[in-house]
Order: sequence, then C-alpha cells, then structure tokens
Amino acid sequence: MATRCLAGSLPLLSASTAAAAARAQPLPSAAAPRRVPTRLSVATGGEQQLITAQDPAHEPDYGVVSIHHVGILCENLERSMAFYKDLLGLKVNPARPNDKLPYRGAWLWVGSEMIHLMELPNPDPLTGRPEHGGRDRHTCIAIKDVLKLKEIFDKAGISYTLSKSGRPAIFARDPDGNALEFTQV
Repeated sequence: MATRCLAGSLPLLSASTAAAAARAQPLPSAAAPRRVPTRLSVATGGEQQLITAQDPAHEPDYGVVSIHHVGILCENLERSMAFYKDLLGLKVNPARPNDKLPYRGAWLWVGSEMIHLMELPNPDPLTGRPEHGGRDRHTCIAIKDVLKLKEIFDKAGISYTLSKSGRPAIFARDPDGNALEFTQV
C-alpha cells in the first residue's frame, strides 16, 4: 500500500519501504552534527503513521537549527507592549539591544524564540486584509489552552476567529493589524 507524503516533494513510499529506510539511516557519531528529524504525518489506507524524513539530499548544508525570532512592525511601541507583554504575558528579553538600533523596539520571549517588535512605518495596508488571519501572512504561537486565551480575548474585547478546520486554534490581530495564530499543542 502506498504512503502519501504530505510534505510535497518527497516520493511515495510503501509502509515497508519507509520502515526500511528509517532503519537504514546511520546513527550520528559524536563528532557529527545532530540532525533534527522532520516529522511527516501520512495516511496509509484507513490508518495514520508518523514517519521521520532524514534525507540528507534535502537538508541544507549550512545548518538550519530553528527560527530565532520573528520581526513585527508596530506604529506605537507602548500600545504593542500592552498587547504582547501585558495581555499575552510575554516576557521581555533584556539582553537584546534596544539602544543600538536606529528605531525603538523590544524583544519578547516566545518559548526559546523571540518576537522583535520594531517601531517603524508599516508598508502593509491596514484595510482590505482578510478577516481570518489564517488567510494572511501570520505568526503562529504554540499554546497550551486555546479556550483560556479565548476568554482573555473576550474580556479584553479582542476580535478573533477560530480555526476553519476545527482544530484547536484561534486567530487574532495585534493593534497594528499583524495576524497571529495561537495553536494548541
């Protein structure tokens, strides 16, 4: 039975071929850089499998590790800090440079990564954007409880939409119209 890869460009594998390929991968030596496996959810008939893709041919040779930060433009830093820090509870990273850049900004922790708020003119139009942030450029933040965040948004009067697919996710916009997704993990 063929296994359909949802990642796009990888070939179709049978369940037995995928298992054999996973077993054939050499174990990394202590001197070799550790590969972070890509997890793909695949359907095999009426069942689902989780397989790991570690094809060195598709791995960049410059060593991608993770996303370090996402830059978000804001018109008014204080207003954005009220949203990200006070409402969402993100913590400021005081070790990042705020006084060395030619504009005001702040670095906020999101797990082990950061959001860099930058007080700069926003080149994006504020009107004509999709109501549902999932149909716009957006930043996705993993959270533990979508319903608790929904209560916080309701209390604060923040507009939002729920995931159109039915999964536990909520979409909102910050005070500058930047789309944010919060997905429950």
